Amino acid sequence: MKRILLMALLFLSLMVCVTSLAWTGALDDAKTGLAAAQAGNYDEAIRLYTKAIESGELSQENLSIAYHNRGIAWDDKGDYDKAIVDYTKAIEINPRDANAYHNRGLAWQDKGDYERAIADYTRAIEVDPKYASAYYNRGLAWQDKGDYDRAIADYTRALEVDPKHASAYYNRGLAWYAKKDYVKAIADYDKAREINPKDADPYNNLAWLLATCPEGRYRDGKRAIALAQKAVALKDDSGALDTLAAAYAEAGRFQEAIKTQERAITKLKQEGGTKDLPEFEEHLASYKAGKPWRTK
Repeated sequence: MKRILLMALLFLSLMVCVTSLAWTGALDDAKTGLAAAQAGNYDEAIRLYTKAIESGELSQENLSIAYHNRGIAWDDKGDYDKAIVDYTKAIEINPRDANAYHNRGLAWQDKGDYERAIADYTRAIEVDPKYASAYYNRGLAWQDKGDYDRAIADYTRALEVDPKHASAYYNRGLAWYAKKDYVKAIADYDKAREINPKDADPYNNLAWLLATCPEGRYRDGKRAIALAQKAVALKDDSGALDTLAAAYAEAGRFQEAIKTQERAITKLKQEGGTKDLPEFEEHLASYKAGKPWRTK
């Protein structure tokens, strides 16, 4: 989603760059390539960007944009190495391209290289201190590394720039939860739901906390059921069903918990999530024994 948005922004930049120039075949190829990428035809987009790049007709500014957009197309195809090469070319031509640093960071993160991702997000922020997505994605990288304090700091910075960034609230809630600060986790999940009521994840994670929290003062089976039912209505997958079963168990409704957990297991197998099967079966065994599930 973020890369598509940035692609649209880059298209606007491209139009600004070319309006004062004679229209050339290379610029036409670049424009058509962008349309192909936006339609999901990444191979055609790459072909057209490559043609424009190799024409020798583009200005340095438009050449940087063409490399950048070709990088996005490689990225969307899942070829992160080629994407990184193109983002790097764009940066070499225009070292002040915050978007190129950001997108290269995303590619490094997709490859699991969090250190390089963090370095690129940091460079993007140095170029543009109000780059909310760079703060947010750097927060995700810190979170993937298990550094929840730095993740929380970056999500907070993202929210200072963009107070309606629902995903920053949600992921900050996950970080607070990992730190066992349940009050702040609940507040952030609630804020994420308020901003984006059609996203199932905040409902699901808040319901899971209220159903399974090891600290009894935070558990609320009735509210957990309502939230989990909303999550299932929005996204009927194994994870949402697993949470709904836990909510039923917390409320003492064990027969419903058992039936729902059996549905969750069936759905999990359909989804191919076999690595989570032992945990789901543990939950089912607990409910059959008349015991609610507790996270550790």
